[in-house]
Parts: sequence; structure tokens; C-alpha cells
Amino acid sequence: MDHFAEARRRLLLRLSPHVRVALDHREPRMRLKPRIIFDYELLYMEKGALTLRIERDVHTVVPGDIVLFKPGKEHEIIGSSGECRMPHIHFDLVYDEDAEAVPVNFKPLKECSEEERRLIRPDPLGDALLMPDIVRIGNHAEIHRQLLHLIHAYDRRDEAFIVLQKSLVLSILHQLIKGLEAEQNARLTLHEKTLEQTVTHIVDNYNRVVGLDELSRIACLSVYHFSRLFKEKYGLSPHQFQIRRRIEKAKEYMLYSRRSLTSIAEEVGYGSVYAFSKAFKQAEGLSPRQFVRAFAGN
Repeated sequence: MDHFAEARRRLLLRLSPHVRVALDHREPRMRLKPRIIFDYELLYMEKGALTLRIERDVHTVVPGDIVLFKPGKEHEIIGSSGECRMPHIHFDLVYDEDAEAVPVNFKPLKECSEEERRLIRPDPLGDALLMPDIVRIGNHAEIHRQLLHLIHAYDRRDEAFIVLQKSLVLSILHQLIKGLEAEQNARLTLHEKTLEQTVTHIVDNYNRVVGLDELSRIACLSVYHFSRLFKEKYGLSPHQFQIRRRIEKAKEYMLYSRRSLTSIAEEVGYGSVYAFSKAFKQAEGLSPRQFVRAFAGN
């Protein structure tokens, strides 16, 4: 795994969003003076149109567009067209002790005090996930639906809202990631269903080696194109994906059954305990017996 991919993975594992503000904002005429914000603001353009500047770039935002205002980046709304409806949230990616004390800022950076500047969060969505300021994706309607759900719950928030808001923001971020991936690689969108069918086939047939010819026939693609698209979508070759599935199934048996290692090796499609142990150690960094002693209490 390269450095960039590992940074993405570490970020995704740490996410625990905190929503600071959630509004279903409507304005007949919309203007906003230059400012920075300390956190993230995600805005969905439901109705009307905006002309806005983010640092040096000027954008026209129309219904279906999503704007991700990032911490510390100067922006302004220059003007609007028609009545604007803009449901939006301010949020942190990870909850911090000062979360409740962070205000919504309306000043440019040059007017912020040193204390205010220290409130500016980092921008891993831009740095690690490469999310743009303006997001145009095919699944925007689902993000809109979840955003309205979040705003509705925010207006009525109770103790359980702590859990709900995290799950909804994580779901919105997931939709953003998948939508951007789809836009960047239309080929994956075209073949997504058939690729998913091949994954299901691998999962269901963990006890044997499933060949590339067999998988490519399911996907209705040549072996070359299937292998390339599979690796792009899942980050592993079909063979590596199969090994991971077989090892995970073996771990399940080792943790929750009293079967011998020989029986488990046969069950997950290995011809011998030796071959299974070698594959397991390459994947997990320890032998099956060491895994059992460490995690199964045997």
C-alpha cells in the first residue's frame, strides 16, 4: 500500500463527525462578504443559483451542485439568481474538546485574531481524499435526502442525536467518495453491477480457486479488461481478493469452531495444512497456531 493510500485509510478509520450547525437556508437574494471558516461547511444547491468565489476561482453553482467550503479557505458569495434554497451543515470530521466553542466565522483571515486562527481545522478531505470545492456527481439526490434528514433531526435533537448525526455525516461522506469515484471512472460505473456479481461469486465459493476465465465470463469482459477494472475498483487483483476471503473465512472457523487446522485448511480450499499455513502467515504476519493462541484463547 502506497503512502497516499495509507493516509486515506488512516483518515477513514478515525472519522467521528460532529455537526455544529444544520440549516435549511432560504434566501431571495444571497450575498456573503469574503470570509474563512474554521470547520467544514457542506452546502447543497436545491433551488436558485449562486456565483461564488473560493480563493481565486469563481464558480456558478446550480441545483444539484454540492459546495464543500474547507477550513481556512477564503470564499465569498458574489450574487444569486432566483430564490435560493441551500440546506447546509457545519461539521468537524473528528470530535475535539473545543468542538462546542467553535463559532461560525464571518471574517477574512486577516481580521482573525491569533486565538481564532488556532481554531482552523486541518483539511484531510482535500489533502487525503482530494475532494474538490465544487462537487458534481450523479448520486447527489441521495446526499440531498440524507442532508434534509440530518437537518430535521438537528432541529429536534435529543441525546440519541449524537449517534444519528455521526452516522448520517459518515453516510454523506461515503456517498461523496463513491460519487466522485464514479465520475472519475465511468467504466467502473458501467460495469459496477457485473463486478459486484463476480465478488459475490468469489465470496460464495471461498472453498475453491475461482479462475480468471470463470470470473471474466460472469462479467462479460475479456480477462485483461476484467482484471484491470477489478483492481481499479477493489484495490486488489481477483487472486488477492480470493486469498483475503479464504483467510478471513479461516479466521472465522478458528475463532468460533473447534475444527482442526487440517479440516479448516480443506474447508477453505487448500490442499494441505502446509500450503494453508504459508498463505496465512503471508497474509497475517503470524502462523495459524499463533493466531489461535493470541485470539481464540487456546
